[in-house]
Amino acid sequence: MIFLRCAGCGTLVPVGTTGFPAFVCPRSSDGADHVLLPVLKTPSAGGSIQTSSPFLRFSDRMLAFHRCLESGERGIDLYRATVERLSLAVARVSGSTFCQTPLVRSEELSRFFGLSAIPERGGVYLKNETENPGGSHKGRHLFGLMIEFLVGEKLSAHGQDAPSRPPLAIASCGNAALAAAVVARAADWPLQVFIPPDAEKSVVHSLRELGANIHLCEREPHQAGDPCYHRFRQAVAAGALPFCCQGPDNGLTLIGGQTLLAEALCQLAELGKTPSAIVIQVGGGALAASSAIAIETALQTGLLKSWPRFYTAQTESASPLARALHRLRCSFPKETDFSDERIWPTIAANKSKYMWPWESVPRSAAHGILDDETYDWLRIARAILVSQGDALTVPEDTILAAHSLTQQCTGISVSATGSAGIAGLCTLHKQEPLAPDETVLCLLTGVSK
Repeated sequence: MIFLRCAGCGTLVPVGTTGFPAFVCPRSSDGADHVLLPVLKTPSAGGSIQTSSPFLRFSDRMLAFHRCLESGERGIDLYRATVERLSLAVARVSGSTFCQTPLVRSEELSRFFGLSAIPERGGVYLKNETENPGGSHKGRHLFGLMIEFLVGEKLSAHGQDAPSRPPLAIASCGNAALAAAVVARAADWPLQVFIPPDAEKSVVHSLRELGANIHLCEREPHQAGDPCYHRFRQAVAAGALPFCCQGPDNGLTLIGGQTLLAEALCQLAELGKTPSAIVIQVGGGALAASSAIAIETALQTGLLKSWPRFYTAQTESASPLARALHRLRCSFPKETDFSDERIWPTIAANKSKYMWPWESVPRSAAHGILDDETYDWLRIARAILVSQGDALTVPEDTILAAHSLTQQCTGISVSATGSAGIAGLCTLHKQEPLAPDETVLCLLTGVSK
């Protein structure tokens, strides 16, 4: 029997042999923090097989893989066939599919931050996610979710016609919706996207071409939180499947998302490198929360010996995570050991003391991280506190300067959102100059449209 466990309250939920697994904790209506994640055996350190597909390489981290194993002797074949068919379909839709993305040491950025010119001694390493289908890391979350949906559908059919498909739903300011539309089109699954009226015209055009059902969501006067997210929640309540990048609404989105940092850590290990610090841009928080899961797994498998310092970057225009972290630090004595698991259920139960929607309407060139709320804040906060990192708040001029710097130093057509981790590194370096032998990992997460 496979179980899901709520990372907030600890509730165990069994996973059935057919149909879709539970997406949210049964206690999720109490106002506390709840995220359902699968309880699985410790996976292999470098992946179960050597392949360019992250969803085959890290298959033993996927709930769908273990469900397939439990379904019968040919379970591995069922999982592999599902991944391969979806991969080919994504390639037909977008011209490429999900495979290992480049990890490179930037000589120019290493010099800029005063790091050693000798690669063996450190440097700034960049994981380039701009080449993914949809142009961002978001597709990793959503491809992983689609595998779960397709396997659940297959296990329900038992050789009969597949059951009727409820629509998928996602709330996004652009990149996530585009990635969702690519994957949904590949799977021939209807999709509702909830986006703001000021979403980039190129993204809206692409969404229409991909057949997504678009809903423009105006912000109502005195409405707290993201109107797109409110409409998304209404659609899910009406029967849509949460095809999203928010763990509280579908914890399995974090499982596909963890392939990014799992892959990067393996690439660094192949170079004989271990990151001393990781800086990740944060909007809703699924990317950083997935990365924290990947680090925890790397520690369990021995790929990492200790936590790298874990930093996050948000804009001054919207920084609910930094606010939550400040309140957390003020709520506990300085000597508190935040690695003690007994602390976190109480924190999760008192979510409203730490995390709530940002009060003002945010504005930034890094519009992809302007979420009113950091939905996956809890796991990120734990990673920051356990690793002695921080939640960085980045001024807008640094967002713009870092965007220009990253493009000039790398030649990669990355967006201001996608380079916001570099902006965070600039802020960090100004506060605490990096040591010359630091190995710092940043993620370039979205292409400039």
